Amino acid sequence: MAPPNVAPSHTKPSANRNVKHVVLGDLLFQTWYQSIYPEDLVSKDTDRLYVCRWCFRYSCDTDAYAKHTRVCENRTTPPGTKVYDHGGYAVWEVDGEDHKLFAQNLSLFAKLFLDHKSVFFDVASFLYYLLTFTDPDDPENYYILGFFSKEKLSWDANNLACILIFPPYQHKQLGKLLMGVSYKLSDWEKDGGLIGGPEKPLSEMGRKSYSRFWEERIARYLLVRGSDPADVEDSSQQKSKPSKSSRKKHPHEVMTVQDIGLATGMLTEDVITALKGMGVVEPTTPTKKRKANQDSGEPDDGETVMIRKSDVLEWAKAHHVTLQDPVRDEGFLGRWAPRDTPEISDSESGEGDE
Repeated sequence: MAPPNVAPSHTKPSANRNVKHVVLGDLLFQTWYQSIYPEDLVSKDTDRLYVCRWCFRYSCDTDAYAKHTRVCENRTTPPGTKVYDHGGYAVWEVDGEDHKLFAQNLSLFAKLFLDHKSVFFDVASFLYYLLTFTDPDDPENYYILGFFSKEKLSWDANNLACILIFPPYQHKQLGKLLMGVSYKLSDWEKDGGLIGGPEKPLSEMGRKSYSRFWEERIARYLLVRGSDPADVEDSSQQKSKPSKSSRKKHPHEVMTVQDIGLATGMLTEDVITALKGMGVVEPTTPTKKRKANQDSGEPDDGETVMIRKSDVLEWAKAHHVTLQDPVRDEGFLGRWAPRDTPEISDSESGEGDE
């Protein structure tokens, strides 16, 4: 077997981890944290653990590992049901109750790179969503790049419990793809759907990742609503001198934080976090009525602020944000697929026989 490629590490590993390195397919990379692999199979000071890149079964023996990879039942396709497919990337839903061993092995592997999450054996109450990539030139070969999990029933309306992009594939915007998919799968756009967010508290890395994801999500909503993203980007690149008419006051639209949350599927607290992080919120001069209420001590309806589209656009440019959502509606399959435009019958179109 050829020596595996070495993937760089971007996190300082913990000193007390029980596995120092893992081999996943043809990749060798360093672990970050300890995982509770059975000690009779994985010793406390294992230098290299071999993990099947299709089913996450593990072994310290290279011969046993090689033998398994030749007959792994997931060699040609992941377990579960495909729910998203676009541009070579696909997401597969795996029920922890139906694929218990797979979910347990995936959780044990993920713990090597997650500090706080520790769900290994109670997998039946979770759904797992695998992110895979298939090269169009090699359609029989796929790679699992990461995953997220969520509870089947969350009393806190969490749309995600745990998320991980495997270290060799990080820093490629793939986490944002999974986050976007998690919001779509929560059915917040449909009657009876839930508006939610990730399980909290978030880790420091999770907080940074989600803050940026929320900021980009709101920027796209405020800039693109009802428009083609390409048209918005093209118009923003025009540098012609504004005419006198263009310098007139533009009509403003009044909306609440709750309105933005309803339109994006985000919790109110997450909308506020994103807007503050973007730095595009301006205080407004209170009206006479509001000022009178403040002076008299009467309750106020809430603080009014201003958000200029030009500021949001400048923020998007400065942070190299593309206005095209990385998650495409046309990529969803099954019950999440976009509804086709209903056909118009002859009687409805007025073109029927007289």
